[in-house]
Amino acid sequence: MSKTKIAIFDLTGCDGFEFSLFSLDELLMDFFQDFEIVNWRLLSEKKRADFDVAFIEGAVTTKEQIKLLKQIRQTSKIVIALGACAVSGNIFAQIPKEKRKQIAEKIYGKNYKIKAEFLKPVEEFIKVDEKILGCAPDINSFKKVVEKLKERKILSPAKKVSPPDYTAKIEGHGILKINFKEKRAEFEIEESERLVEGLLLGRDFLQAPYIASRICGICPVAHNICSFSAIENALSINISKETLLLRRMLLAGQTIKSHLLHLFFLVLPDLAKIKSSIKLSKKYPAEFHLMLNIKKVADKILQEVGESPTFPSNTILGGFKNPPLQDNLFALRDSIYEVIDEAHDLINIFSKFKTPELSSETKLICIEPQDNSYPSYPGRFTQEIQEVVKRGSTAKKAFLKNGEIIKSGALARLNYFSKNLRPAAKKTFLNLNLNLKNPFHNNTAQAIEILHLLEETINIIEKLSKNDLNNSKGIEKIELPARKISGSACLEAPRGILFHSVRINPQGKITDYNIIPPTQINLASLEKEASELIRKRKKISRAKIENELERLIRAFDPCITCAVH
Repeated sequence: MSKTKIAIFDLTGCDGFEFSLFSLDELLMDFFQDFEIVNWRLLSEKKRADFDVAFIEGAVTTKEQIKLLKQIRQTSKIVIALGACAVSGNIFAQIPKEKRKQIAEKIYGKNYKIKAEFLKPVEEFIKVDEKILGCAPDINSFKKVVEKLKERKILSPAKKVSPPDYTAKIEGHGILKINFKEKRAEFEIEESERLVEGLLLGRDFLQAPYIASRICGICPVAHNICSFSAIENALSINISKETLLLRRMLLAGQTIKSHLLHLFFLVLPDLAKIKSSIKLSKKYPAEFHLMLNIKKVADKILQEVGESPTFPSNTILGGFKNPPLQDNLFALRDSIYEVIDEAHDLINIFSKFKTPELSSETKLICIEPQDNSYPSYPGRFTQEIQEVVKRGSTAKKAFLKNGEIIKSGALARLNYFSKNLRPAAKKTFLNLNLNLKNPFHNNTAQAIEILHLLEETINIIEKLSKNDLNNSKGIEKIELPARKISGSACLEAPRGILFHSVRINPQGKITDYNIIPPTQINLASLEKEASELIRKRKKISRAKIENELERLIRAFDPCITCAVH
């Protein structure tokens, strides 16, 4: 018997709900088996298809998206809006249309032509049959909708839709452009602006960490912590040792989860020569459950410290609203011990696949830790970064002040600070003898970091067992500054260095805010190394070169939704 066909589309947003779907854990496999998933860019290659039910995440920002929505509505019996961006436009819809161009010019420069002249919910353009509210959307509501869909076979008009030609299995929208004659590759960004830096202007400074965390659905913790740190540095607030350790643990949980979802859902299908992560999970159930077991531990870390597996709700200025209980941390430690062997297995999976040969001299950068730890939080970066606006692109690119192309992330961290890895991860790294100049090895580097961060979390819990966790309580009330103040901070997000800087007036309002995420840093190096790959692949077909280039993009693990914030 044929199954109800389901398509999942992402418009302009943080991909938060798509990643939160992985919290279905074992039920995700049931979802794959109960329905035929015919379109899901995050997990499968693009194909023209008809479908009976459409889930839509993200707000509507372009005429092309309106056209796509109308096609979706024509073939879908049921259309479901997923989350606050699709349902209401979220906080990003608070910028009126007449101010969008003005704010865009402030962020990008006077001659910038804005892509998203408006930002509106899905329902303004087509009829929506169901809404799943929340940011991130409520997973239990999703389960209820899915249960209703399972009750009967849903039939819709057989009108096929061609989804946009974006590169599949990456976070956000981009297209690889290849000029074989000039042996040059360009990664064209197609994401629309949400203008977060402009949205923050004039707001109370304490709103910044929570709004900034909505930039990305998979690394909200990094933006939240970096924002708080920039504000604390502006106000000369020194955090406690306990707060530092708990923030480091929270960031570890997020990085483990980010790396894990990237490796299994976005990269492993390429290595196993399977076009869809959905098919991969069915063909390799043991590997799928290995991933789930580690992900559950990462979710526990995020829940225990941040009180949410997605957007942290327990963080406040100077610390936390509710410090975790020691007994809960000990239980968490025991859960980590149970998956250490599986983290080793994960490294073995990725290290045994044949890796394309490519060596690049791109300058690697990462923060310098303030102690003998592996780069995470906090840290220093003494070189100056400049952002450059490229004509026609919604993502700025970041270079060193002298214009030098740079690259950040797991390879850079291992390059400079592998000596600071935890024992098991360090031993594994040394045995593998990775070529850190080969961008394809970023996948194995991330797997090594997962093992390190599990070990590091155990170490943090041991340290905290000797401390009073109440010292991590944050500041409930703060006096406004008597003058204009500014502060900045940096830390290592999953994909590399993240910078936040803020200016605050005596009324406590934000007068300037700037964010440089790692993908802005890595975009120039991605294009540089993609062009190097084309030049070095003289004796293979164009189709094989294109395949390797897509693998290279996924190895970089770009977060385009962060780059276009």
